[in-house]
Amino acid sequence: MENLGDILKEARQQRNLSQLEIAEDVCSQSTLSEIEHNKYIPNTQLLINLCKKLSIVFDDLTLASNFKICKEKYFNQKVSSFYRTQDFLQLRIFLNRPTVLETVQTSKQTQAYYFYLAVCSLKLDHKFDEAKELLKLSLASTGHSRKQSTLTRLGNVALAYVYASQGLKTSALRQIELSLNNFPKTAYEENLNLVFYIAALSYFQLSEFDSAMEVIERGIHYIMENNSHFMLINSLYLMANVAEMVKQNNAQLAIKNYDLFTAFLHERAYESVN
Repeated sequence: MENLGDILKEARQQRNLSQLEIAEDVCSQSTLSEIEHNKYIPNTQLLINLCKKLSIVFDDLTLASNFKICKEKYFNQKVSSFYRTQDFLQLRIFLNRPTVLETVQTSKQTQAYYFYLAVCSLKLDHKFDEAKELLKLSLASTGHSRKQSTLTRLGNVALAYVYASQGLKTSALRQIELSLNNFPKTAYEENLNLVFYIAALSYFQLSEFDSAMEVIERGIHYIMENNSHFMLINSLYLMANVAEMVKQNNAQLAIKNYDLFTAFLHERAYESVN
């Protein structure tokens, strides 16, 4: 992937970290500089280590843009602020305030309201059963429309992740299929990038590595075709972890035919500082 270095550099700069800070205990600064100037594609383990230093996490449910829970501008701004700063405790407290709850009126607002509560449950308590019920309430608010909104796709794929985390393979696969069904070719929204990522993460949880890699590649191409970087570094991090699992298990999988995966089969040694 020719511009991987640009992506890593952008992620580092967004976090206000220097090359020296990221390279510490991982590789030499000169190696990182080579990577950021696209002179060297890191192997999977080096990419994983760099992403860890960048604090990239697997269960990232960050939104590119937030959904409205009511008609009150101030309340929506508070939700957006808490979510953006990942202050899920304050977000849950805020959402449970009677003055906020009584302003939630439309089906779209109700759907967003329960989606946010589900994410709070996952992030704060890791309570999959509670999150599952909240996501079901969110999805139940959509009515019977055949056309899925972005939030509906996110609800379906988040539910897939919950099922996968509980080892409920059949249910997880069904929700993944729903989230990706008739994926829109127009009307791009950056939040749709997250659907591909969580779908791939769910496959990874189920050790369905072929499917995980296929969806990651679809997601990366989708992101880049739309000139976006949202969830791109996360997708590359997940791809590297899938590649490592395949190599560790000596798995002979069809994913080796994927073009982006092939780029990570480089095993050139790098100068470690350990």
